[in-house]
Amino acid sequence: MKSYRPLCASQSPDAARTTLRRRIGAAAALLAAAGTLAGCDVIQLAQSAPEAAPAGVAVVAVVDGDTIDVRVNGGTERVRLIGLDSPEIARDGSPDECYAQEARDVLDELLYGRDVQLVADPTQADRDAYGRLLRHVFIDGRSAAVEVIAAGAAHEYTYDAAYEHQAEHIAAQEEAEAASRGLWGAC
Repeated sequence: MKSYRPLCASQSPDAARTTLRRRIGAAAALLAAAGTLAGCDVIQLAQSAPEAAPAGVAVVAVVDGDTIDVRVNGGTERVRLIGLDSPEIARDGSPDECYAQEARDVLDELLYGRDVQLVADPTQADRDAYGRLLRHVFIDGRSAAVEVIAAGAAHEYTYDAAYEHQAEHIAAQEEAEAASRGLWGAC
């Protein structure tokens, strides 16, 4: 996990991380407002964010259709992709949900062994209830979540609050559903 230098001596690393997130969110809001005033397309500004993201991290495992493991600072970190939910792979001997293995295969084909960019979303928590990092995952400038949803291997999922790029996820699902792609035709 990245270490953040406290802004003042009495600030804990968690407080420093929260402060940094707030400042980044405020900067993004100012950028969007400035772009709107200048006549720029705010969606184009948001989509360019992955290019400004830190260097990529290697995907070392695909757990299922919405969760990956990445190599970070010599260790492994589990990451839950924001904005989608795939059928569950059973881990207790019961049957998988319909299209669970296929969903995992789609994400595996897209990401395994490749470098991806992880982008935090200021509208979402840093981690979920299972301790997984919550991130948008980009591969070659494309959203992995949108790719998986468009393939019909997952559906759009909003956990608690709307997230960045949500409209793209919804549009991908509507297209996959209309074409009976993946789980929409199989389940």
